[in-house]
Amino acid sequence: MLNAKTKQRLIIFSVIALCLVGAFLRIYFFIVDRSFWLDEAKLAINIIDRSFFGLFQPLAYDQAAPIGFLLLEKAAVSILGGKDQIFRVFPLLAGLASLPLMYLAARKYAGQVAAFVSLGLFVFSSRLIYYSSEAKQYSSDALASLVLMLFVPPCLEERPKPRAFILLGAAGALILWFSQPSCFVFAGILITLGLMFIFRKDWRRLFWLIGAGAAFGLSLGIDYWVSLRNLAADNFLYTFWWFSFAPLPPWSHLSWYSKTFVAMLNDPATLPISIITAGLLILGVYSLASRRWQSLLIVLAPFLLALGASALDKYPFSGRLLLFLLPFLFLLIAAGVEQVTAWLQKFNKPVAWLAAICLVGFLLYGPVKLAFVDVKSPPMGEDIKPVMAYLSANYQSTDSIYVFYGAGPAFKFYAPQYGLDHDTIVSGVSSRGDVAQYFKDVDQLKGHPRAWFVFSHIETLNNVNERDPILKYLDGIGIRKSEFIAEGASIYLYDLAQTP
Repeated sequence: MLNAKTKQRLIIFSVIALCLVGAFLRIYFFIVDRSFWLDEAKLAINIIDRSFFGLFQPLAYDQAAPIGFLLLEKAAVSILGGKDQIFRVFPLLAGLASLPLMYLAARKYAGQVAAFVSLGLFVFSSRLIYYSSEAKQYSSDALASLVLMLFVPPCLEERPKPRAFILLGAAGALILWFSQPSCFVFAGILITLGLMFIFRKDWRRLFWLIGAGAAFGLSLGIDYWVSLRNLAADNFLYTFWWFSFAPLPPWSHLSWYSKTFVAMLNDPATLPISIITAGLLILGVYSLASRRWQSLLIVLAPFLLALGASALDKYPFSGRLLLFLLPFLFLLIAAGVEQVTAWLQKFNKPVAWLAAICLVGFLLYGPVKLAFVDVKSPPMGEDIKPVMAYLSANYQSTDSIYVFYGAGPAFKFYAPQYGLDHDTIVSGVSSRGDVAQYFKDVDQLKGHPRAWFVFSHIETLNNVNERDPILKYLDGIGIRKSEFIAEGASIYLYDLAQTP
């Protein structure tokens, strides 16, 4: 048997080892240096083209991000330059900081086994890894949830001090400016603590809690006036996410909730969709409830509040917008594994630990395998930088350049870096569902002996790639002289002065 000191050292070593693996995965995909995809480029252009004060105005290109995040990004590029990797530094730092905080938060709310399992799920989560190297705010959303979770335990003590509420209120008021969905987390914390103090009839500490809530409410009001009201009025964002709003009343479309739950397990959680996973979640709810009802409510409240906001058409409950919920989801599943282990230990310890290992293997097999595959062959997304380099190396002063509408933002961002920011560029029209408009659009380059056509962010409609009919049409009116194809991006040179 290991003594207490040896056990403690082994725990510390294991946590550090897991965090190092997570750090390696996040840093590795940062170093891979993939090209900006459409939304990254759109947000980056907003940051580059505007002053600090201009970032307080509604963003162009139907983009949305917290003001604090935008100001940090603007400060970084102002000091370090406008290269794409500079935009990804803060998301990377947020991803790295989240690793140890996941363990610490889980340890506060559950036991040692749950802390290890939740950390393992967090380390190998493909979406958390990916968004740690994307120039968007979603990585910091997960960090915000973890930070707020860690400010709660001092307030749960038998006789919490005023300092705990001051720190909680200050953290909530500040973090809101860097993570918009953190309002669901903080609201859940306020509800939980408020109920606890009411049940205790501890009116003094309830008053302190109201003070913390007032600080948060003031910050939320200012943020709404500065930024959030513009998002609420953005029809494009509403239309884009229409499928992600919960039905109201809920019983009018109950299947939406089951489908959304399954979709969440797939993306962003990337967990196996199985009755085992669902069972572990239920056991996790039971485990936290048996420990402390406050812990369970703090974990569940963000889900319920986000669903409520979704039912009111205020927050889409889907995909990357749910990344802030992953720490809570992983904690629940890990608590379920811990509960199974605790029950089996009453009968046979070796069997209990074998069951725990099997459950962890079941949960982590897919994420670990995907991480290994991605490390071996990193997905490059819309890799337009090699295309830009090819164009820059072969461009002649008399050439014309047609940029497909999906490639427009990324091309605009990278053009100055490749010496391609000049007047010979034709911006393509967006005409999904009406291919004839694309043909009319490229007709304006008829007669040009050297016309380049740049493509990325290509949609597939009715099983037809948007680029294919355009190329087929170009092959009918000109002669293809050269081409270069990268992952998710391509370029073609045509002589449109001659017909085939």
